[in-house]
Amino acid sequence: MEGMLTAPLVAFDYFSNAMLMLGWLVNNAIWSVMNGTGLAAVPFIALIASEWYRARQEGDEAGSKGVLTINRIETRLYAMALIFLFTCQPLLQLQLTTSDLDARRSQECGTRQFASGQWGESTLNTIDGQIPRIPVWWAFVHAVSHGMTGAAIAAIPCSTDYHSIRTELDLNSIEDSVLQREVGEFQLACFGPARNRLYQQTGSVDSSRAQDVDWIGSRYFQDTPGYYDSFYANRPVSGFPYDANRDMSRPNTGPGQPGYPTCREWWSTADVGLRARLYDQVDPRFWDSFRSVFTSNEAQDYVIRRLVSPRSGAANGNLDQTVVGYRDLGGDGNWDWIFQTLTTAGGAVGGATAMLPMAAGMDMVKQSLPMVQAILIMAMVICLPFILVISGYSYKAAGMATFGLFATWFLTFWWELARWIDSRAIDLLYSSDAAKISWLAAVNNAYDWLVLQFVQAMMFLVLPAIWMGVLGWAGIRAGQAVGSSLDTGSKKSQAAGEQGGRQTQSKATGGKV
Repeated sequence: MEGMLTAPLVAFDYFSNAMLMLGWLVNNAIWSVMNGTGLAAVPFIALIASEWYRARQEGDEAGSKGVLTINRIETRLYAMALIFLFTCQPLLQLQLTTSDLDARRSQECGTRQFASGQWGESTLNTIDGQIPRIPVWWAFVHAVSHGMTGAAIAAIPCSTDYHSIRTELDLNSIEDSVLQREVGEFQLACFGPARNRLYQQTGSVDSSRAQDVDWIGSRYFQDTPGYYDSFYANRPVSGFPYDANRDMSRPNTGPGQPGYPTCREWWSTADVGLRARLYDQVDPRFWDSFRSVFTSNEAQDYVIRRLVSPRSGAANGNLDQTVVGYRDLGGDGNWDWIFQTLTTAGGAVGGATAMLPMAAGMDMVKQSLPMVQAILIMAMVICLPFILVISGYSYKAAGMATFGLFATWFLTFWWELARWIDSRAIDLLYSSDAAKISWLAAVNNAYDWLVLQFVQAMMFLVLPAIWMGVLGWAGIRAGQAVGSSLDTGSKKSQAAGEQGGRQTQSKATGGKV
């Protein structure tokens, strides 16, 4: 192999890298068999035989049949020889490299952005010691297709990928089981009584305040006298030292021991308060990226709110992460509030799990479509020797295969465009930072989220279908075949995802939904 010319080509991901390598290895093997058995020469023999037969059919009146036959054979032979040389003979050694993904830039722009001038080193260039080869024409098609796809993706305007931020936020959870239980205790000792007092005093909640008083870190409860400053922890809490003026009459405490903080102290004290400890549960790298988008002081509260929300846990399959504690408080109507809290949490979980089948199905579709694309390209590469030989090295067949490969590779752009539109739709729908942060925290907008899921599903499936349909209008039959294959492949993964979502839904609701 030394001295052989190489074709340094780029793949966008490792799975495509592996599938393409496998496809060309099988292609080389098939072409080697065709050459060894003489099948590759059959189209040339068929050309000479067909022209001889055609000349015989024309009869003696046709004039100089020999000259006409030679001219026709010569003309077609040149075309076939060019197709044979450039699309069938594997003259170049395939050398694939995988482009580096600029993760930070991709998150900022909502599409995959590749680092300029940098290429990955951990790429697959051999399988079992075999190095595939590629014909000159298909190396050119590969380079042009990936170049145009990359340029088209880079041309998409840069905007914040809110879905990426929300997904990264969902990956954070309360890992500390002690902290989980303490949050539940805070709900029972502080949030529940504060909510009860609010309803007893006002009878209803003003719409401008309803969102704030719907979670344990409510600013209103912290800042308004008679709420968090009037309720205390139900047990001594580590980190809050004994205060004689506050804790003298309380059990299980004394000088040098933990005391009973007020709910305001328990929540907001620096370093040892619940808010500070919940803040530390979030990945610091997420905070860095989050602050680059949202600069308001309320943004951190929204992140913490989603972290402790039963809805966020259910929406991500973390159905055991409902931070509601169970403690025998006794008296003062606390059991009524416990029942109310559990009922509300159950309703939130039910609403979230109702979305699970569709969300899981669409997530599977988005994950599987690029893999289906890579497998389709592998299959097309394997079929090339059969297509070209059976067509008699027809330039029309080579052209159809060329546009089929280009169309399939270019699907990557349509999926990136769909991601950008999906993320941009959030920015357009929610004109203020507060509203967008609220959307990220899943606060009172389940319906909007559901609508956006349907829009996302439409874009990921319909945009490629339109692309293939346009190619079909241009007379490229490959578009219809590829579109049908993508639809079939994605339906299987979507059905699998929806089935998993239904199973999670069934477990969350005891089989009642």
